[in-house]
Amino acid sequence: MMLGWSFAVRMIDEVARLVRCLGKHRYVKEVDHRIHWTLDAALEDVPTFGPHAAAFRALARDNPDLRKNSRDPRLWRQATADDVIAALTSVWGPGDAMGARRERLVHLFQEEDLAMGEHAPFASDPESPPFPELIELNWVLYAIDELDADRHAGVLVALEGSEEPFHPSEPIYQEGPALSIVEMIDGAPLGILEDDLCIWSDGPYQYVDYVFKGVSKAAKLAEPPVGLRDLED
Repeated sequence: MMLGWSFAVRMIDEVARLVRCLGKHRYVKEVDHRIHWTLDAALEDVPTFGPHAAAFRALARDNPDLRKNSRDPRLWRQATADDVIAALTSVWGPGDAMGARRERLVHLFQEEDLAMGEHAPFASDPESPPFPELIELNWVLYAIDELDADRHAGVLVALEGSEEPFHPSEPIYQEGPALSIVEMIDGAPLGILEDDLCIWSDGPYQYVDYVFKGVSKAAKLAEPPVGLRDLED
């Protein structure tokens, strides 16, 4: 079961630092970020996204059976942390350009009969995430038995004396918040987020909490993340 940690980020530059740090620390094994075709299309005027929008049009032309409102994995492309940050900074915030991109995104959803979503920003049900997610953020941390005694000493010390059952050979999977059209349109229209960002993780609590606190510090956030045990305390 995944648990959520709340990160106190409100400004876009804080989100950018957090996303970068989540993918660069010494415990991360794999990073998998993806962007939906509608977001590339809505941001086509931004140089970073124009070529991807053109590539998707070619893909759709060459594959007439491709349903643009389906769950076909071809509707998402691999993305870097910089791609994700560029997408968020190109949609969130005031100004005519930002507003026009949000309007293009809404038009694409209406054109392709995609659900607009009814939840408040960053408040979707984690057990039933909205479809489609326009940005997917995923990380995998090293399994405990893959950790190096010197390089990863911090987590190993944090786990000492833990009575929590865990499987030492299982990697730790982490997911970012659901970023649907609701979050793109209403999550930060003035450049300030409506709520904290929640990052989800399975694995031993002490392991994840240690890593997230280190990430928060590296990202220079004003406050450490808040996990379930912090709320219980």
